[in-house]
Amino acid sequence: MTSEGRYTAWFKDFDEGRLDCNCEVNLALKDEITSSYKSGTLPELFVERVRKRRSADVGTKFRAKVCRLHNDGTIDVLVAARSIETATINQHDFFTVMMVYCDLLPALNAEVSDMLNAVKALVARAGNDGAAGMPNGAFREWAEQGERAKAVLAAIDTDDPEDSAYIYLALQALAKSDPGEALARAIAHLADVQPATRSAATKAIGTMELASAKSLEEAGKALTAAAIASDDNTLGHVMTAACEIARAHPHMEDWACQVLKSSEPNASEHALHQLSLELMFHGEELLPSLVANATTILQKVELKNSATISNIGSAARKLVDHGRLDEAMTLVTKMIAKHRELASLEAFDGFASSLRKLDSEQLANVILDWLGSLDPNLGQATMSLTAGHYGKSPLILTAAEATLARPDDELLLLAHRAIGYLFLHPITAASLVLSLMHGVGDKAAEAMQDILFDPLLINFSGELADWLKEGATDEVDPVQPAIIDLLARLDEYIEGLRAAGEIEELSPSERERMIEGHRQHESMRQSHKEAEKKSVLLSIVSRSVLLYGTRSISKFVGMDGEEQRNEMPLHSFHHSFETPRLDILEPFDLDYTLRVFRAMRSVTL
Repeated sequence: MTSEGRYTAWFKDFDEGRLDCNCEVNLALKDEITSSYKSGTLPELFVERVRKRRSADVGTKFRAKVCRLHNDGTIDVLVAARSIETATINQHDFFTVMMVYCDLLPALNAEVSDMLNAVKALVARAGNDGAAGMPNGAFREWAEQGERAKAVLAAIDTDDPEDSAYIYLALQALAKSDPGEALARAIAHLADVQPATRSAATKAIGTMELASAKSLEEAGKALTAAAIASDDNTLGHVMTAACEIARAHPHMEDWACQVLKSSEPNASEHALHQLSLELMFHGEELLPSLVANATTILQKVELKNSATISNIGSAARKLVDHGRLDEAMTLVTKMIAKHRELASLEAFDGFASSLRKLDSEQLANVILDWLGSLDPNLGQATMSLTAGHYGKSPLILTAAEATLARPDDELLLLAHRAIGYLFLHPITAASLVLSLMHGVGDKAAEAMQDILFDPLLINFSGELADWLKEGATDEVDPVQPAIIDLLARLDEYIEGLRAAGEIEELSPSERERMIEGHRQHESMRQSHKEAEKKSVLLSIVSRSVLLYGTRSISKFVGMDGEEQRNEMPLHSFHHSFETPRLDILEPFDLDYTLRVFRAMRSVTL
């Protein structure tokens, strides 16, 4: 849409009479608006208009009438905006008012200083809310009209860091009508003594349409020079601008890569954050060489910069979703290996979710790469990745043909580490080890069969055994004989346990049972409380405890103002899980075995 197009759909139609209502309604609307203006209650009127949920047509006429009254000098609608910080309306109502202003601003005639002060006041009142920048967008559309962008640049105090955002917006607005002039002014601002101004100019260059070879050359030289002596924040904008230019003009790839390489030694906290934003928003569109250079730079991020790490996780998720798995893994894997705190994958939850959506072979490759790195943090990450799997069906992993081509001792090592780290997900671990058995000789296959039995199968003789019984019916599967043998050994093991009968000396006393029951109850209660703290649902609803009954009855007031009765029947639900058998019989021996498997770095056949 053109610079005027955003508001012409309603304002010009009204101005030309196509939205005029009858004279009485028009006069009443004018009186209502002017009366509210004189009494200083325009914001309250805006809220009332929106709250009544008037039809789109009526709302359009109201906005158009406000604009006409302002532009003909009857009222100054910006007065209420400039004083919005001290207005008595609550914050919820403020955002309603702000949205109305965002519609009005591009259509208003106003001096630059009046418009700037109004927009600044709206942004300040919005605080840290995610929608706080919306008035700035409306201001940019206002500045795109006529010579306003140049007037804004002339009026702004470049020594005031708070005005830097409006330098950026004005340069963007000027680029719409005069890209050459906008680029020249932005390059001139790169030499400003105020860091915030330099950052704004650099950021603006990255958003401009550099259509000619000359403009590309000028921008490239300016950014290359700026990268040498920039403050950290400006350096971040230099790198993102280079990425944006190369994204729009692929032949600038080598230049952009050189800018990133030269910036790496000096890139610090703020620059890394800016680069992480670029990768998060546009990483899937960047050339592989740019992603590779950005990945190298972002490895410098420190654990305390949680927002930057979160951006990196989001960037990795998008790369995975767009089929660029290897680049995503390179971006994240080294960070996890460096920081144990990241092994939980909580900071990379979106990335982990995308990994779980991969097919069984791709996901197996990810897990085997992490296990094969022999890094304990990456081993913990495999546990976190599989623990996040949800659904009725177990997570099944299948090793790729390329993996099966590895030497037997490497595959056997991977099998040990898979059981060590995926032990609490026995079907997942067993599926991976069984798939590895397809690529080994008899001796390695026998060793894998042994570790599948002990410690895996003897600890999980329920759902794992049931899953193996399904596999035992597949006569085409080369590992079917091994599965049948495993089930036979399990039956023999269970019979051996039963043959001993009940040994009274090993039976816990009633007191010991009570203590253990209390311990388990307290453990589950604490786990439930921790889970409640992370519940999104409990943060937005009220909570009530029912002591008895089979249904819950509540009452609420409907849209018509009438009280309504809501009845909700209650049902029971249950959840069960299988605990490792040896965790009860020989907990220390089981723990030691799993630690050995996880720490194993080589095996000898």
